[in-house]
Amino acid sequence: MMTPRENGADPITTEVVRHALETIAEEMGTALRRTALSVVVKDMRDYSCALFDARGRMLAAALDIPSLLASMAPALRACLDKWGEDIHPGDVFINNHPYLGACQTNDINIFVPVFDAAATLVGFTGVIAHHADWGGRTPGTAAARSESAYEEGVLLPALKVEVKGVPERGLLDIITANTRHPAQNHGDLRAQIAAARSGAGRFAGLAGKFGTGLLLDTFEELFAYTVRRTRAEIAKLPDGDYTAEGCLDNDGLDLDAPVRMVVKAVISGEEIHFDFTGSDPQMRGGMNIPDSTLRSVVHYAVKCLMPSDVPFNEGSLDPVSFHAPRGTAVNPEFPAAVGDRHLASQRLASIVTRALAAAAPHRASAEWFVGWPVLICESRSPKSGDGVVLLANVAGGAGACVDHDGADALDVHMANCQLIPAEVIESSYELRVERYALIPDSGGAGRHRGGLGIRADYRNISSEPLGFLSEAEQTRPEFAPQGLTGGRPGMPASLALIHEDGTETALPSKGQGSALPGEIVSLRAGGGGGYGDPAERPAELVEADLRDGRITAAGAAAYERTR
Repeated sequence: MMTPRENGADPITTEVVRHALETIAEEMGTALRRTALSVVVKDMRDYSCALFDARGRMLAAALDIPSLLASMAPALRACLDKWGEDIHPGDVFINNHPYLGACQTNDINIFVPVFDAAATLVGFTGVIAHHADWGGRTPGTAAARSESAYEEGVLLPALKVEVKGVPERGLLDIITANTRHPAQNHGDLRAQIAAARSGAGRFAGLAGKFGTGLLLDTFEELFAYTVRRTRAEIAKLPDGDYTAEGCLDNDGLDLDAPVRMVVKAVISGEEIHFDFTGSDPQMRGGMNIPDSTLRSVVHYAVKCLMPSDVPFNEGSLDPVSFHAPRGTAVNPEFPAAVGDRHLASQRLASIVTRALAAAAPHRASAEWFVGWPVLICESRSPKSGDGVVLLANVAGGAGACVDHDGADALDVHMANCQLIPAEVIESSYELRVERYALIPDSGGAGRHRGGLGIRADYRNISSEPLGFLSEAEQTRPEFAPQGLTGGRPGMPASLALIHEDGTETALPSKGQGSALPGEIVSLRAGGGGGYGDPAERPAELVEADLRDGRITAAGAAAYERTR
């Protein structure tokens, strides 16, 4: 349990403040979701909210999108480095530069400073949200086929979007001039700023309630407590070197050349060091992983080792270090494109957690599907007639564990997005959702079966061809989610264009296409790996899966042949 410190913080006050901070972050997310304009924020919930101390260290966060959370502190510290003491009430900072702490240009960081009644800076609130389009080479901006950061939309290098409460009109005009649907961008930016300001008011209220001095003391104790708990949990793991590697299907341009990523996790006493030496050189396409996202992968992997009651703040990184050689796929040099880093970071998260599973087998599972099939297209709103960009993804299956089947349809690891409801898509775009369904037999067979992936079919109901980007990972069978202890692999992902006569054309794992009126773009996620010998799965569970449509007769026969 927490112990009192000489700085004046006591365990009860520290715990009360901790939960107050977490509640503020959650309330900020609710405010953002209710006031945002875009489907990506309102319905897909591609955002995160957090609170920071005056040095830019993350104090607390709502557990939204892990790939965004650990990148916010470096993005804020870039603002602090640039503006120094020139921080005032009413200021609002913005940063989306992936080589200045942010993770990709679409993910816009907004930070609001928090002051007490004596105008002392006590911290910051932060809101990061994915904007469906931020200019650049293609609708949707982020694309595996991009070859430079200059193709990935408007770069905002740690700027002020408001100065002492006055909007920077020139900056907003630049955004307007360089994005395809600026009304949507401005609507989401206003929602982000409002959410951050609502949190700042509640944050300042804590300084008034507890006193600034005691509040700052509790921050230090909260960090110290998290460090102690994290070190204690790491110390329970056996010392040693734990390695794993895996491949991306390709770099987005050379579709036949896999990209290798490697990690060695070295556990020594109370510390872990992650070494990514051996990973392939930085990619020509837009899937490179910038430093802030690599940091998120590491933070996520460490969090997976912790009991649920360990606070989620920057203290959990104190016993952790990592090294990635510059100029590699996991630490690119500017101006390498990074807009599609999410596909790569999901795969890397799977690799890192697989390495750590050898040190913590009680937490191990078969591999999860991390390929994130996504459709990006520019359509028109049936309600307003305005142009709009859709970003829609489908989820895959989780890997099975020693004591249960894998979960179906999860946006796993570094992601946590929700499936956009069919009604929202159909009322917001000239598309009809023909199918949202689990894919039978997509989970790997085993004593415990892997989770199932989703199939989503989107029909173009406009009178014009629909240009689109479709992307996915783990489309190659050799890179499909692997089983564990005799379990079978999950099904790989696939993308297809379905013509009006019902015939299909397979789509490449990354690329542009066009759907004629009436044609369907079909996204098919993979399933998780199975755990244990399929012959050991009880017959009644196989029969239940068959009855529920989770497996076909062929799938059931596969279990029978192993008996």
